[in-house]
Amino acid sequence: MALRTKLLNLLGLISQLLSILALSTLAVAAEIPGSERARLDQIERSLKSDVPRVLCLDGSFTTGGQPTDQAYAKAAASDFHSVLSLRTANEGGDLTRERSLVEKNKMRYFNIPVVSSAPRPEQADEFLRLVKEKSNHPILINCASANRVGAFMMIFRVLEQGWAEDKAMEEAIKIGLRGDELKKFARDYIAQHKTKQR
Repeated sequence: MALRTKLLNLLGLISQLLSILALSTLAVAAEIPGSERARLDQIERSLKSDVPRVLCLDGSFTTGGQPTDQAYAKAAASDFHSVLSLRTANEGGDLTRERSLVEKNKMRYFNIPVVSSAPRPEQADEFLRLVKEKSNHPILINCASANRVGAFMMIFRVLEQGWAEDKAMEEAIKIGLRGDELKKFARDYIAQHKTKQR
């Protein structure tokens, strides 16, 4: 009887170890391969002087603050398909001119005019629609300082990619999220939509 109990315990331990191994293999597989990370780092370096706080998160998403005029040609040269700005028209800079520069470089231009102190749920809905569209990738997502970008990417990571909220918040802060109103908005939007998904 004691031998049988030991064997059952051993089998249970082996099963747990296999589960841990499978989970860690999945985690490693989710990481960006070295050659892809090197390519993204090169793109990041090329945009660094023209896009404040630039981050190539992965092969689909690059984030940052307000790009200079030169950034769009560099983004196009790096095979970006689109640019999404979360700035409003009264923030300085001409959005019509910006659209023209983006389109001149053969990329699509999108604008969701988000007021930092008063983001709206329908704006997050539109953001999700645009970033889920694979034909828009790779996409450069920006606002004045990447504060709004961080909040909206957090929403995307949790609701569409299944990230834990803490992990998504950590990335959002790295992107540029710092405003309490935007943090609250992202958390509230996520909570409301998680309830709808159940």
